[in-house]
Amino acid sequence: MKVVGQVIRIKEPFAFVRSVRPASCEHCANSGICNKKEVDICAYNDIGAEKGDYVTVETHEDKTAPLILSYLFLTPIAILFLAYFLYTVFPWLALGAIPLTAVYYVILRKINENHPIRARIISPALPPKDCADLVTGSSEDSTL
Repeated sequence: MKVVGQVIRIKEPFAFVRSVRPASCEHCANSGICNKKEVDICAYNDIGAEKGDYVTVETHEDKTAPLILSYLFLTPIAILFLAYFLYTVFPWLALGAIPLTAVYYVILRKINENHPIRARIISPALPPKDCADLVTGSSEDSTL
């Protein structure tokens, strides 16, 4: 899928692009995850875009996103319930949640390091206002 957005931040070799969520997102498998009007996309900055530039970003569907988000949000809840259960059995066993939380954090860091970014800036783009002028045929320059 290709979207047009504005570069809001640069962190080499990536650019963070803010874009209005396109209508085609409704059919995406990950649409329930990012249910917002605007999305920030971290994309490889191959063309050397600068902050404030409008660019076209090509994204690919990520089938592992629901699994990663499940781990991200459900594991701490499971650790909390396990700690409560252990506390009801023997209160000192609840301290077992501390190493579990540490293991959760280490795995989360590994996922962050190893999960590939599947977005790439492919070309510069016109700002949305300029695009609307091209479609309607109106322009501030074209006064006869």
